[in-house]
Amino acid sequence: MNAYAQSVDTAFQISGKLKDVKTGMMYLTVYGESSATKDSAQIVNGNFSFKGFVQKPSTAFLTLKGRKQDNLRFFVEPGKMNIKGKGDKLKDLVISGSALNTDDKKLSEFLKPVNDEEEKFYDAYSEAAKNKDQKVMDSLDALEEVMTMRKRAVVKQFVLANSESVRSAMAISENYGYYAEADEVEPLYNALSTSVKNSVPGQNVKKMLDVYKTIAIGQYAPDITQLDTTGKPLSLSSLKGKYVLVDFWASWCGPCRKENPNIVKAYKEFNNKGFEIFGVSYDNEKGAAKWKKAIVDDGLIWKQVSDLQGWKNSTSDQYYIKAIPSNLLLDKEGRIIAKNLFGKKLTDKLSELLN
Repeated sequence: MNAYAQSVDTAFQISGKLKDVKTGMMYLTVYGESSATKDSAQIVNGNFSFKGFVQKPSTAFLTLKGRKQDNLRFFVEPGKMNIKGKGDKLKDLVISGSALNTDDKKLSEFLKPVNDEEEKFYDAYSEAAKNKDQKVMDSLDALEEVMTMRKRAVVKQFVLANSESVRSAMAISENYGYYAEADEVEPLYNALSTSVKNSVPGQNVKKMLDVYKTIAIGQYAPDITQLDTTGKPLSLSSLKGKYVLVDFWASWCGPCRKENPNIVKAYKEFNNKGFEIFGVSYDNEKGAAKWKKAIVDDGLIWKQVSDLQGWKNSTSDQYYIKAIPSNLLLDKEGRIIAKNLFGKKLTDKLSELLN
């Protein structure tokens, strides 16, 4: 916790009381932007407490020694909060003194029906993957986008009904921080109260929205210059004059590797008709060899670059890439004309443009 500016404004205090657990060790893990801070407290006669500092609301977990599968997920925010309950199941503990956690519970209730469906979806997908049933997996892939939109519809309902809650701003980032457009986010941001807009989560939504506006359909794609596999700089702008797919991927990304055969097929069919690909890898320096091997193994014979910074790749902020695979299709002038064309959607679009 010492990494945070320690002031009254960022201090938090947690007081806990367990009815049925009188002794033991309680652990608190608080997740920051790129790291986690862990702390522990002795349980004495059912009581435990934690103190620390957070600059913004942060996801946290409480766990008991000896109970690896039992935990309470909640948010730590500056101020005092109380956690009470029997202690037989940590997820059933009740939090008071925190408006954010009260609103989080409300959001969970909003999302429960769609989350239950989502759980069944992923169970079905896991079963199909185990059985190597590609037909079922493909049909479920088609449903995933529908489920995402249904979930966003529920989140939108929550945000509009809870415009004074910081949890609303956080929910926007969580659910629209990937594969979304400015015209989806802007009405939700505008609905937030001034105080929520001025909060750190509100500022994060504004940052996301501003980037989405720069990469909207019809906008010129911001230039990218990174090193290719030989260490030479290569710029996206050097490919003007062709239709270009900007493909964000990584060697460690299973869905990316699964998508690569579709991209290879499109490249072979349309490259001689004026189509090019600019691959941007989210591998890091330790994964440089795996990145180059994946290029060879998957037959990715087009332009490839990376700054080898993993998720800190400069395009992550520049294009707000928070999920991969992700892609953009540019026209000959470098304008964005389509996004996230996966599977048959890519070849269909290229056929429309180049046949």
